[in-house]
Amino acid sequence: MTPIEILATIFAILVLVKLLVYVVNPKPWMKLPEAMFKESTLTMIVYLILAVIVGYYVLASLSIVQVAAVMLFTAIIMGLTLIPYSKTLLKMSEEVVEVGMSPKVWLVTLIWAVIAIWVLYTVFT
Repeated sequence: MTPIEILATIFAILVLVKLLVYVVNPKPWMKLPEAMFKESTLTMIVYLILAVIVGYYVLASLSIVQVAAVMLFTAIIMGLTLIPYSKTLLKMSEEVVEVGMSPKVWLVTLIWAVIAIWVLYTVFT
């Protein structure tokens, strides 16, 4: 298997396990996010490390334009998933606007900006 196939297999297994647990008994699944959000700094570090590792293999196999198209597809699917919870999300959005952007999200914001600029540069040059 190629690295991309391994990553896709991990993704598929995690999705199916999550869906199965969520359909059968969602309460045990909620223990994972609770534990993760207790240690948000550690969780962010782990996610950043995973993003670097996965990003390395994805960008070694796909162009940034292809990656961005997949990111758009994923964002649309996530949006469809979150629409039923719009009232809760709007309250969270209001809180974020009132409090302002946390310093913890500046790195992620920078990553998004770099990806967007990279895509535009690639497409238009």
